[in-house]
Amino acid sequence: MQSYNSKLKISYFLILVFSFSFLVFNYCQAAVFYLMPQAQTVYQGDSFIVEIRLDTEEEEINTVKANLIFPSDLLEVVDINKGGSILALWPEEPDVSNNEIYFLGGVPGGFKGDGIIARVIFTGKEISGAEVSFKEACHVLLNDGHGTSADLSLLGASYDIIEKTQAWPLIFSTTHPDQNKWSKSSTFHIHWDLVEEAEYSYLLSQDSLAEPDNILDKPEGELVWMGDMKYVGLEDGIYYFTLKQKDPDQSWSEKITYRAMIDSAAPEEFSLKIAQDQSLFEEKYFLNFFTTDKGSGIDYYKIKEGKRDWKTISSPYLLEDQGLQSIIKVAAVDKAGNERIAEYLPSETKKLFPWQIIILILAVIGVIWLIIKRISAKPLETKTRNHTKV
Repeated sequence: MQSYNSKLKISYFLILVFSFSFLVFNYCQAAVFYLMPQAQTVYQGDSFIVEIRLDTEEEEINTVKANLIFPSDLLEVVDINKGGSILALWPEEPDVSNNEIYFLGGVPGGFKGDGIIARVIFTGKEISGAEVSFKEACHVLLNDGHGTSADLSLLGASYDIIEKTQAWPLIFSTTHPDQNKWSKSSTFHIHWDLVEEAEYSYLLSQDSLAEPDNILDKPEGELVWMGDMKYVGLEDGIYYFTLKQKDPDQSWSEKITYRAMIDSAAPEEFSLKIAQDQSLFEEKYFLNFFTTDKGSGIDYYKIKEGKRDWKTISSPYLLEDQGLQSIIKVAAVDKAGNERIAEYLPSETKKLFPWQIIILILAVIGVIWLIIKRISAKPLETKTRNHTKV
């Protein structure tokens, strides 16, 4: 009987191990939608960034559809940033409706790994705990030529919105005055008013959860003086300056944070393509264009046809000059104000320069031939005159 029970226990154990291994294997093979950071404490009225990320778990994918749900009574969407996204094609722009954010995009050639879908800047409106999660309607398609849906896991996040209970110093910046906007400036200049006899500990980091230690800091290098500090030559990215204050006979305060978003690079190079289609614009000529921006993301496009004024457009764009005689310029502008311009030259303009060279060469040849002809004719003319006199 004891032997039977032992065998039964072993069988149960093997079944349990097999089941656990099966579940772990399947979980590891499932692509994962998740948010970064997973948890954070935010002061009421302050803004913070949430990264929407996808880990394909060794699968290669090409299409992403995501629906993010947030409590609109507790959080407000300030901006959605596509800079650095793994998605190169966006059939639809990210859309915010009530308490839901919708994303739809594609990756030509496929993507495998862990990458950013987009960044959302939220503001904490009310003191509470805010849960942000994905809807079950999210989909990821494999890059297998069949549109197969990948197995998908969804991980939400929670954010605590709390009240500022202390009269902490107010930080502001002359180079990056709006924490929710990108800037071209690679110099980050910040200031706060010093409290007499207070001590300060600070840290500049690209980690939103980092915080300074409880040790007094003193300005060094490019830093000007405590309370008025400058960081020079920063690389593109998002930076967090965190500060703690210690008043006399008091403990260190909680950290306060000031964010600077730097993008000094222009969008990627791109080309303009003119096309016609029976299903678009009544088969009139239109313009197709697209590019990406690794930093702040594309904000808008603008066009200039010939001598016409610049105006904001989107692709595809119906051309005003249907005769295609104008030089066309399209500028892609990112959210930091950097521009990249692509140009289209009409066929006549493209052929004009080579033909001018050919005509010039023929004209030079003609002039040389005339000169040679005249030089050759002069001796003959002299000889004829001399013969006549004799």
